[in-house]
Amino acid sequence: MGRIARLACLVGCAVAIAAAPGCSHGPKQGGGAFVIVKPGDTLWSLAQRNGSTVEAIERANEEVDPHALRVGQKLWIPHAKTGSGGGGRAASRTLERRDEGDCGDLARREHLEFDWPVLGHLTSEFGAARGGRAHDGIDLVADEGTPIHAAESGRVVYSGDELGDYGRVVIVKHQGRWATVYAHNRKNLVDEGEFVERGDVIAEVGDTGNASAPHLHFEVRRGNQPRDPQSCLP
Repeated sequence: MGRIARLACLVGCAVAIAAAPGCSHGPKQGGGAFVIVKPGDTLWSLAQRNGSTVEAIERANEEVDPHALRVGQKLWIPHAKTGSGGGGRAASRTLERRDEGDCGDLARREHLEFDWPVLGHLTSEFGAARGGRAHDGIDLVADEGTPIHAAESGRVVYSGDELGDYGRVVIVKHQGRWATVYAHNRKNLVDEGEFVERGDVIAEVGDTGNASAPHLHFEVRRGNQPRDPQSCLP
């Protein structure tokens, strides 16, 4: 699976964003910065790019409709990173990798129990070289249309097809700093903002984006760090 040039980071999947010229710390209390919404931005991408969270952005912008962001809209991003460079640099940025212990142990400490999203044949493991870059998830081959299940309960923070090579994607934010990513879907069956339980059907296996055959690309992320999904799964 190829990298998406438009992504600043991915959970991440996240569309690259650059802070608008002249944006600086505003009058709101606490660290942060104002940014201007650009085409393709979501609260998830804004949070990932700027070192914040979807929940924090919603709390800081009570008037924001997470399902209808407007291009040119000005948002306060709590604890936002500043001076990170232009969009080109953001687009080529990769997520930091640090070993903080076994994924399964870390998840259990936060009362999470990830399950397999689909019963399929593993064709590409975590970390496998892809065009000179590490593979941030695993690939599971299954028949087109096979139901994809939420690996753990959480809130859908992205459901769309604007992330280039990943085709149709669903991203679910779980308790704490955890998120799971489901890519190349034939069809997404959930909307942003929807809460799902572990095992709920959220999409169907497909070959959208840069995929030569139907399969699920599945990622588990903790904060900005991709984890080996196999070490998180039973």
